[in-house]
Amino acid sequence: MYKITTAEKFLWDGLTLDNKLVLEGGTSWGNTTDIIAQKTAEHGWKTRLISVDVDDSHFSEIEKRLGTSFVELNLRKADLGNLDFINENTIDVVICNYTLSSVNQFPFRGVKALKEFYRVLKPGGKLLITEEMPIWSVDSKDYEYWSKRLRIIKSISVLKAMAHFNEIHPQDLEEVMITLGFKNINRREFKEVIDAEMATKFLDKRKQTLIKGQDDLQNQQVTKGFVELTEKLVKEFENAKEFSAPAYIIKAEK
Repeated sequence: MYKITTAEKFLWDGLTLDNKLVLEGGTSWGNTTDIIAQKTAEHGWKTRLISVDVDDSHFSEIEKRLGTSFVELNLRKADLGNLDFINENTIDVVICNYTLSSVNQFPFRGVKALKEFYRVLKPGGKLLITEEMPIWSVDSKDYEYWSKRLRIIKSISVLKAMAHFNEIHPQDLEEVMITLGFKNINRREFKEVIDAEMATKFLDKRKQTLIKGQDDLQNQQVTKGFVELTEKLVKEFENAKEFSAPAYIIKAEK
């Protein structure tokens, strides 16, 4: 959903994808895929890319848009916690942008994904992770729209008995990575610029889930209340182009 803009220099510093096999963890709409394609074009890199997501609904449009941008583009529907179609010690670079918190909807699923990243990376291979900070770790007054939006999305998910994103604090993520064997870990926290239209679209999608789904709690007042909260927040931001959110990047090697 998000594009790295604020910390792009830190993310790409010292990194080359020329003659590399790259794994993108979490394709989604192809935003990160677009960025990788842009970088390969700018530098004339010859890059092979495997992009993995549990949802393949955007694969065909990504293939049409970017199919000729890489030496080879392989879009694969799979769980990042099970990359059994990739041999160990074969990937040069893993890029996982704003995806680990989604994988981590289920307890320890994020750890499984990190374990798989370590397995498929070559010795000396690089891992780049970008994630949002957990909502409880920052002052919500500094990020008012981001905070309200996340709380509404998570609350609706709980009401509908749906798993929801679990953001991981960078210190905790670093400890897990050390335990799995990653080294030369370097992280940076920053304020990211988020595309308001796409973020609001996801918020409205959650509202539709609430409206169309069964009233599990059999309480129309609760449903009505969250619908009103969602519509009010969408209305507040309908003319905005972007908003700020706290995020971080972690870079490491196998």
